[in-house]
Amino acid sequence: MTNDITVKRKSKDSVFVKFFSYIENVKKLYEEFHPEITDLKEEDIQVQTLDSAIVNTIYNDLGFIVKDRYVVLVEAQSTWNPNMALRMLFYISETYRRYLVDTQQSEHSTTKVKLPKPELYVIYTGEQEKPNEISFSEEFFGGSSEIELKIKVLSKVDTTLAGQYVGFCRVFDEQRKRYENSIEVAIETYRICIEKGYLEEFMKNHEKEVIDMMAQLFDEEVMRKQYDIASRRAEREAGRLEGRSEGINVGRMETMISTAKALINMGAMSLENISLATGLPLEKVEELSKMKS
Repeated sequence: MTNDITVKRKSKDSVFVKFFSYIENVKKLYEEFHPEITDLKEEDIQVQTLDSAIVNTIYNDLGFIVKDRYVVLVEAQSTWNPNMALRMLFYISETYRRYLVDTQQSEHSTTKVKLPKPELYVIYTGEQEKPNEISFSEEFFGGSSEIELKIKVLSKVDTTLAGQYVGFCRVFDEQRKRYENSIEVAIETYRICIEKGYLEEFMKNHEKEVIDMMAQLFDEEVMRKQYDIASRRAEREAGRLEGRSEGINVGRMETMISTAKALINMGAMSLENISLATGLPLEKVEELSKMKS
């Protein structure tokens, strides 16, 4: 079942996913990876994004195959994950498995299968300094493993699509620290990104949608923090006397109900997402919503 963190991450990744849902942007991205290529056509690209099929922590990913010769996997991350190289290992394995099915090949065949060559990238939008490349062998085995994956890390703000996306994310993070109102955060982020030329054409063509995405993200993060604070307070209060499981359960239920009421009153989340965020059954959330109205 999708949980509250899943909902938050899907919202956060929506700009990335939306931007690369346009094949012309995928094509341009690959041409920036390989400026020596001058004859690439949009029909040469087959998007193979996994849609979180591997593990429930991969959401802002992009996978595509170029002329059956290269498979390119890109994941955007705002918080550095020390297990990134391992995740990419899972990612490429699942991608190849699907590729064999799609091309009617089998690893059990007596003939060697044909595979597109992998290229792995991470777009890192956080503020920490990171290397230009990470190695699976180095990360987990000090370089002594015979199994190796190398992932290029893109973290600089520049005129490339990846660099513009990094710039967009950093502007958004700056505005979140400055404003308390979601619309102010979204509008200022939009204005500054247009001014700086970050994803400018996309932002202009999808102005309302992009602003709505950013506002929704901000609201969900605020509500998530409120929920975390309320949950910790309830757990501290209910957990003072060990063994009082009944009292703890009552306290948690009261917290979930009060949190759900607050989220309903704010009106920024669907009842389904409120159910996921609080742990209350959807029927209970619907009942609370009707009491409000």
